[in-house]
Amino acid sequence: MTSPIATYDPAPAPLPLLEVIRRKEAEVKRRLAAEREAAQAAQAEAERQARELVVAAEAEGRCQGEAQRQAARSEAEREAAAIVAQAYAKAKLLQRGGEEHLEAAIARAVKLMVDR
Repeated sequence: MTSPIATYDPAPAPLPLLEVIRRKEAEVKRRLAAEREAAQAAQAEAERQARELVVAAEAEGRCQGEAQRQAARSEAEREAAAIVAQAYAKAKLLQRGGEEHLEAAIARAVKLMVDR
């Protein structure tokens, strides 16, 4: 039988303090870079969502404005129709009154001519 070969594996020597500091510094820099990228991505997403909200709000405002314009136009048309109807009714009333006065005036004129 052969005996297993024993190899000597000494424990790694502790790193010098300066190397430990450099490694920690590199790790912190990597984390900061990753956090910066994540923050930039979050900011870009927030800006994209804000743009979408502005576009949606503008579209909604246009729709509401158009609806309000249509409602105001309809109201103005109703008011105009009511004014025209009132004017027409008043004109008819005046016309009837004028016709009555005209008939009375004609009757008086005829009477005056006949009575002469």
